[in-house]
Amino acid sequence: MAREHIFVAKIVIAIIFGVLLGYGMAVSTKADADRAKALTMKEYVADFDSYKAKLEDGQMSMAVSAVAGVLMIVAVFGIYEALALGLGKLLALITRGSTAQPPGGPPPPWVVDRQ
Repeated sequence: MAREHIFVAKIVIAIIFGVLLGYGMAVSTKADADRAKALTMKEYVADFDSYKAKLEDGQMSMAVSAVAGVLMIVAVFGIYEALALGLGKLLALITRGSTAQPPGGPPPPWVVDRQ
């Protein structure tokens, strides 16, 4: 498997991840905006205690947050590398034998021979 296959595969996987992340953020933002448009001041004030409790509920210690963040980043990069490796192998399989030249190509005309 050539380096070019891995390079192309990593670019493709990064683009797919970016599109999925952007789509998820857009859907989440749209849902929040729709809820905000529907919420009135009277509803918010009447249910203020539950909104405040929901905000205060999600507190985690700094150490637990740091460990969770590291584990998530390792998992994301692991999945990214595994997908890129798989796609690279698939590209190598598809393009096998598509060129008769060695990876370096033919020698330039001013060089007699590489050997």
